[in-house]
Amino acid sequence: MGQREIAERMVEVWKRLASAEFDLLCCAAELDDPHEIALLLRIPLGRARRLQEQAAALDRLPVLAGLMRDGLLDLDRFEVVRKLTENLDSAKARRVDARLVGAAELNSKELTVEVGRLVCLVDPLGEESRHVKAVRRSEVRYVSKPDGMAELTAYLDAVQARSIFDQINADAGTLDDDRSWGEKQADVFVDRMLGSGRPVTVRTDVTVSVQTLLGLTADPGYIAGVGYVDANLAREIAGQGDWRKVLTDEVGMPIGVGRKRYRPPKALRDFVMVRDRVCQAPGCLRPVAECQIDHARGFASGGETDERNLGPFCDVHHCLKTIGRYRFTRGADGIQRWITPLGFEYKARARAIAEPGPP
Repeated sequence: MGQREIAERMVEVWKRLASAEFDLLCCAAELDDPHEIALLLRIPLGRARRLQEQAAALDRLPVLAGLMRDGLLDLDRFEVVRKLTENLDSAKARRVDARLVGAAELNSKELTVEVGRLVCLVDPLGEESRHVKAVRRSEVRYVSKPDGMAELTAYLDAVQARSIFDQINADAGTLDDDRSWGEKQADVFVDRMLGSGRPVTVRTDVTVSVQTLLGLTADPGYIAGVGYVDANLAREIAGQGDWRKVLTDEVGMPIGVGRKRYRPPKALRDFVMVRDRVCQAPGCLRPVAECQIDHARGFASGGETDERNLGPFCDVHHCLKTIGRYRFTRGADGIQRWITPLGFEYKARARAIAEPGPP
């Protein structure tokens, strides 16, 4: 059996597994006692209770339930949506579910971002109140580890956490010695926390519609590396920095970036970064600030240096494309095609950066 045949067989097995997981949840829905389920399946009681919670969510998320039944969505991705919508009432959860007909084409990380956007849209006020409550649960934990080591973890506001992480990486990137990347990150973290006096050199970029800035809508904003944030937080962040105009079409896709402050090459790069926001490889959510802007069709092969032929790739996917293991094209219609060594083709396109206006 060749590699492609094995890959196709793997997909079929995966579909059967997803369908079997749906059947498992249907059975769990009919059993009242989680202790009985735990004994039957030789699983911890907590896992049995979670099965019942997932089973109860089938009625709240009928579109996703149908995808599971048909073997197109696995339980892990269903659980992502269940957790993100568990604080919504049934009507709002179904509104989110109704807009997830394409969920089978998204991996768990992509689904997390998309559901976060939809939750902000269907329940903007609730999103803000949930964030306030979550911030009150912020904490830092210390756990001793073997060999004289320890683990220090922080649960805090996502925007602040992303800024800290980006700053650590930026500082570590300036160190030119034989320490591992992890050592550099850890040493920078210690230096920052113990008062090295280093200046802050990273920024937080938020994409938000002018209607939201003016308080006319409650559409969420978007922060690369974080995801969608509620309108009030987006306004707060936007009010703290410089603004850049981005023109969009009727469905919210960017069609131009203000060039008043920049020479055309810089403006072209800015446009591509605003349009794509993450690595173009399917399922990769590496923020565009950590990517290289590269040609879909190589410059040496006649590829143009324009918005139709440029896009961001993280280091891993840039390497795979450059050495020819994977092929990437972007059509005139904006459709991106990623072709694997086994001949499988995956299609995607950049997502709108603003909610479409009313017809």
